[in-house]
Amino acid sequence: MTVGRLDISGDATRRDYAVYIMVARHRITRDTMIYVGKTGDNREGCNPVISRAGNHFSFNKMHSQMRNHLQPNEPYEYDFSYFYTTFGEYVPPTETRERIDIINEMERRLNKLAQEQFGKIVNPYEGKNVSRKTQANRDALVTSERMEKLSELTDAVFEHIRCSHEQEPNIN
Repeated sequence: MTVGRLDISGDATRRDYAVYIMVARHRITRDTMIYVGKTGDNREGCNPVISRAGNHFSFNKMHSQMRNHLQPNEPYEYDFSYFYTTFGEYVPPTETRERIDIINEMERRLNKLAQEQFGKIVNPYEGKNVSRKTQANRDALVTSERMEKLSELTDAVFEHIRCSHEQEPNIN
């Protein structure tokens, strides 16, 4: 390859809370791996989705979850697709934690939806040992509109995988 090209939508540079699914497809075996994540967490800050996507390939093991899951393979042996949806602009947690709580729950719900739709994913959420009170608080953050966004996201990923494979996808 002499000249590469990476197109980045301006929306991907916004400082929004987002959940995403990264699809990694091996260039030779066509094996597919799926990772579910979010931007914005319990600390100060919320990076744009393009920043988070790039960190997945960092040589810093704290940030490079996709690279870590590919071992012993290298990222250049794969092609990647990144799908996301947003849940509002960043608000400092000193003002409110509501958006952090929402994005954390949307990530958990997306992880479960991805497991249902794709089977195995590289970072499954199990949700063990959650108290009834905590679960009730989490359930209160879920709306039909938010769940519809997550459903649209998993549907887009499924269609992408279906179209990019001549046979049934081999999800590892």
